[in-house]
Amino acid sequence: MRAKPGTAGAQLGTIDAGQLGFVVAGPVSADGYAWYRLSAVGLPPNAGCEPPVRTTPFTCPDWLGWVAAGQPGGQPWLEATTLPCPASPMNLEALINGPASMGSRTPLERLACYGSSSIRVRGWFPKMPDGGLGGACGGYSVAWLVCQNINYNGLVVSESAAFDTWWLKVTIDPATGVTMPPRGHWVEVVGHLDDPAARGCAPTNMEDWFGDELTCRTEFVAESVKPVAGPY
Repeated sequence: MRAKPGTAGAQLGTIDAGQLGFVVAGPVSADGYAWYRLSAVGLPPNAGCEPPVRTTPFTCPDWLGWVAAGQPGGQPWLEATTLPCPASPMNLEALINGPASMGSRTPLERLACYGSSSIRVRGWFPKMPDGGLGGACGGYSVAWLVCQNINYNGLVVSESAAFDTWWLKVTIDPATGVTMPPRGHWVEVVGHLDDPAARGCAPTNMEDWFGDELTCRTEFVAESVKPVAGPY
């Protein structure tokens, strides 16, 4: 894996055979190879990698870089694959939990499943803590999409789940007029990932760690929200 497409790009590490990656960009032709920018599928919420983390091969699924698809006319080094994805409509638990062998789906796995297609999801919209919540974020043209640290429209899988265990944030573009119903109810959200506004999330400098286009592409943007009697 290299920092830029081409054999002159700085080597970042190596990827073991069989590892999953998400295609961020490509192909780009350079030095006789077709290069793809790949991202590891990431980690589930509240997970991490135990140090020391190695790069040859990568031992933590948090890598991002350019990989050659293979020798021209030879055996491919990359091949397309599919993930098991629940069909819409679905309850939140089905969206976030993969088969037992895979564990929780990461945001990039959800993006690989549905792209920008609309999906219909039901979850519990918990009440806020008595003390309320704070936070600040600004200075972005698409702050409503970037500033997830102050997005408290989190859904959980059941009525007994705590507010701070939400598994999916519902992101709302103010221009759409979509609003959340009262808390303490089951809600049904029709929404999508890979919103076109994510292209405006690119950071202007290395300090803007919030402004990550790929992260913005994984946010669940609401098209409609309504209260419902319960899960499917």
